[in-house]
Amino acid sequence: MSRLILSIITLLACAGASAQLFPLSDYYIYNGLAINPAFAGSHDALSATVQYRDQWVGFHDAPKSAILSLHAPVFNDRMGLGFMVSRNCFGIYRETSIMGNYAYRHELYNGKFSLGIAFGITSYHIAWNDLQANDPDDIILNGNSTSSVLPDFSLGAYYYTEKYFAGISVPFFLSHVPDANSDKLVARNRFSDYNYFVTAGYNLSLFKDINLLPSILLKYNRYARIHVEYYLQAEFFERISAGLGYRNPGMLMGLISCRVNKQLTVAYSYDSDSGKAGNYKNGSHEIVLGYIFRYSREVMGPREF
Repeated sequence: MSRLILSIITLLACAGASAQLFPLSDYYIYNGLAINPAFAGSHDALSATVQYRDQWVGFHDAPKSAILSLHAPVFNDRMGLGFMVSRNCFGIYRETSIMGNYAYRHELYNGKFSLGIAFGITSYHIAWNDLQANDPDDIILNGNSTSSVLPDFSLGAYYYTEKYFAGISVPFFLSHVPDANSDKLVARNRFSDYNYFVTAGYNLSLFKDINLLPSILLKYNRYARIHVEYYLQAEFFERISAGLGYRNPGMLMGLISCRVNKQLTVAYSYDSDSGKAGNYKNGSHEIVLGYIFRYSREVMGPREF
């Protein structure tokens, strides 16, 4: 088996048909910039978010991901600018993306509509030397590590009001595929490989100090089934939120967050797999810290969106 074939197997296992890793997350609502560049500036203030996810605890070399994002409105709120760094690890596979985000924002009815684009680079590294071969003289696994640095782009649209939000995006739409003539990846624009993300949510007031926050995330790629995530959170006194989520097939999520003050939010989630694989792992953990540096006025969406 050639190293190229091993590369293809590794990348497909990690990233799907487009050779781009989309780590799971329970908190796209808090950090929409991770999947939609049009989210830039939507907090109507300088906003920073850090999130970390430890996936499939109990499996050796299981996926781990970390994201740092910054975004703010500029030029009288007509534009939003953002910056995001993401790091994904899975076994011998490492992927780092650095993206700049731009959004054009426009008031529409009782909310704001924005169109966004992100551009940057993604670095891939496969450390073949870290593999433990049964044959210590295996020249395939004792070769040099494979690295590639390639351009990347994302597109998106986002609309939000005080009560609801909706967005659609095509994140990281360039395909990064193995080159038949080398061990490296090359960038290709193939419409058939696009991943489409659709998000929507609503803020429903039940009582004076209790709100329900149902939301949904759909992911579509022509090579896979439609992936749907459902969330339902209850917010108390605009401080504490708790809820449940379901990710098909068979993933249950428990979520809790605390708005320490008008600027700082801390959130945690735990995923449990109800399928057969759940017998061999201890679930997944994710933590998110969000900070809005200041309010120059009342923001459009003072909660999660």
